[in-house]
Amino acid sequence: MLTAERTKVEASRLKEALKRLTPPRYGLDYVSFDGARVWSTGPGGVEVEARVGEGSFPPVALPRRPLLGLLEEVEGEVEVALLEGRLLVRGGPLRAELHTAPPFSLAVLEEEGEEIFRAGEDFLKALRSALALGRRLTSHQGKVLVEVEEPRVRVAATDGYRLHLYTVRAEVFREGAYPLPAQAEEALKGLEGEVSFRLAWDGRALVAVARDGRAGLPLADGGFPPYRGVLPQVPPVGRIGAERKNLLEALKRALVVAAPQNHPVRLQAGGGEVRVQALDEAWAPVSEEVLPGEGDGEVTVNGRFLKEALEEVEGAEADLALYPGPRAPLVEVRDGRFYALIAGLLPPQNTGGQG
Repeated sequence: MLTAERTKVEASRLKEALKRLTPPRYGLDYVSFDGARVWSTGPGGVEVEARVGEGSFPPVALPRRPLLGLLEEVEGEVEVALLEGRLLVRGGPLRAELHTAPPFSLAVLEEEGEEIFRAGEDFLKALRSALALGRRLTSHQGKVLVEVEEPRVRVAATDGYRLHLYTVRAEVFREGAYPLPAQAEEALKGLEGEVSFRLAWDGRALVAVARDGRAGLPLADGGFPPYRGVLPQVPPVGRIGAERKNLLEALKRALVVAAPQNHPVRLQAGGGEVRVQALDEAWAPVSEEVLPGEGDGEVTVNGRFLKEALEEVEGAEADLALYPGPRAPLVEVRDGRFYALIAGLLPPQNTGGQG
């Protein structure tokens, strides 16, 4: 008589883990499972592991989508058993079996080593935001730079038209700079709470270790653009200030009618007010709002870029600093945690591509 190796897991916990694993870009959508953990490998060598239970059996690979479908309406615990190349699943009214395959081997996660820094969930939020921006860089591989400098960690991201910097306090054990590929965004989406970052793979990768999971992140090829060289070194030539909520709402309305290619919005400050104009393809105003404000200056900027920057900062007031740039004016938005530098727009002959 054959005896199956079996364990029990919470159906909800297994479902959430399966949903957040990075699916492969090509090939069959399989994940590995050993009763205690599920793991997968994705584009760029990114690896993700989630803890789902306590018991274990020899690891196998399973089709992710069919297993998710079987579990979708199941509540409470399910029993999973491994028997002669089949995974038997039982829970509530469910009785099913799945054929298995050899499990995926891990490279990065099996080489977890020296701890570099430890930070809270605010760092994960910042890193995800930076990676989402890095994915928009289409001229070459999108990436972000993680700079570890006691007593903080800074994350830099760009899409070629704007620079975002996030600075978060952290417990630092080793300083350094680590470029991560934009594909790391999907690998991090399931991590929660405090996270520890460790070197791995002979210094060619980082491992993020959280409460219920890990992510292996191979470092990106090449360096990050030398962003410090574009940071303004002179006083601003103008400022625009307004209540942040009012300016955000005005930008959202302007974006409804602004030219869709690059969302041009003109801001003008003076006389105790701020004028917000949406522009069409010919650079003509198609809407206008006047807000209470302060400052003295004028700039035309991608309204969507400015809106996203203002959504990152905190506080009731929005303070925009204007600087001369090498080709177009620069708009700076900042608070203690977040910094954005956005290239302004020039007249129509030079607006293509900034959408």
